Amino acid sequence: MKKLCFLVLIMMLQLFVLPTDFVVNAQTVEKITVNLNGVKSIGKTIQASLDRALEDQSGNVLYEITLPKGTYQLDTLLKVFSYTTIKMEGCTLVRDADKSMIRIGYEDTRYTGYNGIHDIAIIGGCIDGNVKMKCSTSMVRMGHGANITIRNVTFRNAYNSHHMEMAGCRNVLIEDCTFTGYYTNKKDVTNSGNYEALQLDVLHEGRHFPKYPILDDTPCRDVTVKGCTFEKLQRGLGIHSGVAGSYFTNIQFIDNTFTDIRGYAIIATNFQSSEISGNVIKNCGAGILFRSMVQGNNNFYTPVSGKVTIDNDANSVIKNNIIQVTDRKYKTTAYGISLYGQKLTKKTKDVPKGDYTLHGVTICDNTITMNNSGYGIWLQGTKKCTVENNSVVMNIKASASGKGNSDCIRLVRSKNAVINNNTFTQKKINKKTKEACGIAMTTDSDATITKNKINNSPKDGIFLNSKCKATVKNNTIKKTGRYGLNVAGKSTMISKKNKITKCKKRKTNASGGGKIKG
Repeated sequence: MKKLCFLVLIMMLQLFVLPTDFVVNAQTVEKITVNLNGVKSIGKTIQASLDRALEDQSGNVLYEITLPKGTYQLDTLLKVFSYTTIKMEGCTLVRDADKSMIRIGYEDTRYTGYNGIHDIAIIGGCIDGNVKMKCSTSMVRMGHGANITIRNVTFRNAYNSHHMEMAGCRNVLIEDCTFTGYYTNKKDVTNSGNYEALQLDVLHEGRHFPKYPILDDTPCRDVTVKGCTFEKLQRGLGIHSGVAGSYFTNIQFIDNTFTDIRGYAIIATNFQSSEISGNVIKNCGAGILFRSMVQGNNNFYTPVSGKVTIDNDANSVIKNNIIQVTDRKYKTTAYGISLYGQKLTKKTKDVPKGDYTLHGVTICDNTITMNNSGYGIWLQGTKKCTVENNSVVMNIKASASGKGNSDCIRLVRSKNAVINNNTFTQKKINKKTKEACGIAMTTDSDATITKNKINNSPKDGIFLNSKCKATVKNNTIKKTGRYGLNVAGKSTMISKKNKITKCKKRKTNASGGGKIKG
């Protein structure tokens, strides 16, 4: 039953490389224990130890720096250099200056690609942004770096900023960390900017990471975020910007937990050969957004080089996630999982013209519960994407604030979709769900729809409109508020061996030039 999804995952696993702890072939390890008792400047004292690594960048020595247990006011920025491990178990650093707290990578130095700071680890402890400072700069920043491990660190109390951000980094492992607490002075907390707690970003001239030149559009790659906790935040994890043709490859968000997120939990922009799996998302405004470019054409740029080579095939998977979307007064349309792509016939804003249709994403074995109106699974501008073995339950109250028809799955401008062996269920029929269908297709979409179970649709079990095409076979549709199969707007459906029962009007309907064959 899960053969197709399994085969796709096996092929993709051959491409994925999980980052692990870096291995430094140092001849010796120099251990330094920092004494912070009675010092005038915590930051300067710690920095003196960190500078030992700067004095010797041969790679022959790994500097292991241990901070003492306790809570300390960090009064300046800490600069971390190559071949450094910081051990912070039991140590809390509280921001006490209007600047970032830890910087990995050189600022204002002419590095390119991944050739900056490398072979770094931060283990344990707590980094506290101290809301009272009202500093809207990320606590930890890194750029043009490689071989970085951050494990078992708590990042808390961000103010109008990310907790941590990276750009142009490779072979990064963020594991078993906690990101918690986002604050702002704005009344509309949910929609007051895109502040993911952990942000992957781009190095783009004039726009992003200006203090990490050369701004050469280097993407992040080989990044794993695993076993982390994200709670009480505005946004969770990911990237909301991109550069055309510059792809983030082998990005893996695995086995993380997201709780009480006012906006989306995960956002993936311009990802290829990547995996989002095993995450638990609950009480969040939206679930997972995977896209080849940015809606509205904002925060998506022409490369500095001016040359664009578009590769539509994302070759990625979203699987085994448990997603529960609640009403967080999210102003944009809510979703469990959303895929997005677009064609541009001319340059728009800073986005070069081209076909950014999203290809090759598999959505399988996810469990989605929608407690706000929107869409369980939403495909826009996609091609050759597969939706298989998912369970979608729409449990939407009449008082829900969200937008959308509350369809279990909706396809818009999406081609060659495979929708197979899913269960789509509507729990409530009210003013927010009265237009909802199990499967809704519109605007020149086509799909193969097989072996799905569609239960209690307020309107139609499967609805095609606006020049859509679908082969609909061996589906079970039970209890609809109108039709089992409905085809309109010059759409065409081939229907075979479907079991349709308890339709309020009739099993099938064709109107407005729509045709049902078979």
